Amino acid sequence: MDSDAPAPARRTNPLAILSFILGVMVSPMALPLGWFATEQIRRSHEGGRRLAVAAIVLGWVAITAWMVAGVLVWLWWSTL
Repeated sequence: MDSDAPAPARRTNPLAILSFILGVMVSPMALPLGWFATEQIRRSHEGGRRLAVAAIVLGWVAITAWMVAGVLVWLWWSTL
């Protein structure tokens, strides 16, 4: 047997990748998809937990940014 053979790489959860991409695009959908990805990763022991957690953080940032932008637009609109 060859003991120097590399261990097979763990599969990265596709939902974690998708949620991270949405988070980078400042989409609030990154939050629930990141949460679903963490649950899938917990059950299936796949890789991508850091991506999913980063997507959750980016989802909260996106929700905050959209809310602040909405308030600013409302304030601007009310001055017209």
